[in-house]
Amino acid sequence: MRELRQAKGLSSTVLADLVGVTPAYISQIERNLAEPSLSVLRQLANILNVELLFLLEYEAPLDILVTTEEETTARSFQQANAKYRLMTPSRLKDGSKPDMSVILVRLEAQQADYDEMVSHDFEEFCYVLEGCIEYRTDKRTYYLSEGDSIYLKKNVPHLVYNPGEREAKLFAVLGNIHPHLQANENGGERA
Repeated sequence: MRELRQAKGLSSTVLADLVGVTPAYISQIERNLAEPSLSVLRQLANILNVELLFLLEYEAPLDILVTTEEETTARSFQQANAKYRLMTPSRLKDGSKPDMSVILVRLEAQQADYDEMVSHDFEEFCYVLEGCIEYRTDKRTYYLSEGDSIYLKKNVPHLVYNPGEREAKLFAVLGNIHPHLQANENGGERA
């Protein structure tokens, strides 16, 4: 239903107002966490201009997870200078861990993500959405600006630095759960 709502140009807040429910309830319906009454379904079908049966036929498969913006998690870590928004859950509906983390990273001007280089036992991909960054490895520094990306194999020591005059915004994909989240699940420091 979310894709249909978005195709019609309706936010969850507007749709909720038209139906007479809360935006949170619309989100729960879209994520199959709530079963709406027949009355609410009729109103939704009318507003979305679809047959009622269309709304009843859709159910997201268990191996696919859609995350709404409201469900993403903003995180900061004591030892990190960057701000993170985790776009993927730390656990899937069936309780398993995802095979990757997708993260939006914000890094203030003249800041590094950490005070020293880090390495991890998984691959990393980073795409610069806004601003510029330097990916510093133990062998070389790579300057990236908007639209540039970098891919690192596992165990490459690196540090991300923003040499610019404004905040840098990055899209990162890690080949595993973010290391700080792993530490939290194993009883380490809290995020």
